[in-house]
Amino acid sequence: MFPEYAVITQLQEKYNLYNPEDFYIISVQHLLESTGSMFETFINIGFKPENIFLTGKLYSTNEETKEKLKSLGINVFDSTIPQKLGSYSESLEHDVAEMWKQLAAKIKPQNKIIVLDDGGYAIKNASNELVKNHAVFGIEQTTSGVKIAYNDVKFPVIDLAESAAKVLIEPPIVSESVTIQLGGIIEELMPRKIGIIGYGHIGKAIAKELKSKYQVLVYDNISNELPQEDKIAGVVYCRSKDEIYNQSDVLIGATGQDISDLNWLTSSTGDKTLISVSSGDIEFRKLLKACKPYLTEKMENPLQVLHLKTKQQHKLNILRGGMVANFTGTRHSSPGKIIQMTRGLLFSAVIQILRDNQLLSKKNNPVMLDPEFQKEVVALWFNDQPERKNDYPENMLLGFDDIEWIKHNSKGSYILPMKKSTAI
Repeated sequence: MFPEYAVITQLQEKYNLYNPEDFYIISVQHLLESTGSMFETFINIGFKPENIFLTGKLYSTNEETKEKLKSLGINVFDSTIPQKLGSYSESLEHDVAEMWKQLAAKIKPQNKIIVLDDGGYAIKNASNELVKNHAVFGIEQTTSGVKIAYNDVKFPVIDLAESAAKVLIEPPIVSESVTIQLGGIIEELMPRKIGIIGYGHIGKAIAKELKSKYQVLVYDNISNELPQEDKIAGVVYCRSKDEIYNQSDVLIGATGQDISDLNWLTSSTGDKTLISVSSGDIEFRKLLKACKPYLTEKMENPLQVLHLKTKQQHKLNILRGGMVANFTGTRHSSPGKIIQMTRGLLFSAVIQILRDNQLLSKKNNPVMLDPEFQKEVVALWFNDQPERKNDYPENMLLGFDDIEWIKHNSKGSYILPMKKSTAI
């Protein structure tokens, strides 16, 4: 039903040796075509579709993909529409709570649960009763979600977000996806200067991608003084949020936290466009909650461009209702062929739980994604797209041949894998 991707297909062929019939999956994911391929693979290796509970994210869900997932027999929950600007997290938490409620009504005493999460909402809102009475295992693929996992989680969570493969290989993939989806929009805006707040792996990759066409300014909200080796030739590094905001025509938020300032509504300098490439509506949440009196058009769609007029009569536009702008609702908001590496890592994390659940059940903290799996997924991805090696330095490519190097560059507790004969 869904396309086959080389990485996932080869992993399925190799690891189609476990019996996951007693496992339930509860998941928040971007419902893209490649996500459909991953869940179809889960069914192919033995997960019962009626034991999978899945919801998407309002800003990224492709309707055709959602309906095809339902036709597989998966319990797919429609996204609740936020009633107010800046309240997306509340809507998603409502959907997650409903999933947990329906799972609880169906689960049997011997069943185990895998929480396959994107943003920490399913992990944070896990049913205390189910966690108490069942073996529960989490997988988190975002940095913001991992922060939740490191706080007060009562079950083991595989820290996929801070695995070497995710941190080091994915940023160019994300920046390419951003430029594919937003490139035309940014060109139409004809900006003189583009500001990027957040100089983590994603922000840095986007700066590299855009600097050939635009003057790029960067402000890192964590470290004002960046090491020289982290700087990119031709990029201007600002020393404050005010400085980068005042100078930029387009401002991209890539921090995973609220960077907005209410002063932008009252003392803005010139016309601006705000773009989020972070999770949900978090980058500009404070601004979103306060901007209604400044809207120049009626709100009809939670994903419409918000057109504001500041007190100085400057235009302040916010793409996609303040939510992640590089997802557009198409099947390939992140092209399947390049994002299959991330899907492969998620699949591997599920296999790690199937194989090692007896060991993992003794942990209540973030666990490292098995370095062997990371090595394998990265190798499969490069085998499928050897030209991608040109995007990475030679020492990094060599590093992914070295298990100890992968361990050193990954976070979470390392657990020596169980032998196949003792799994499940």
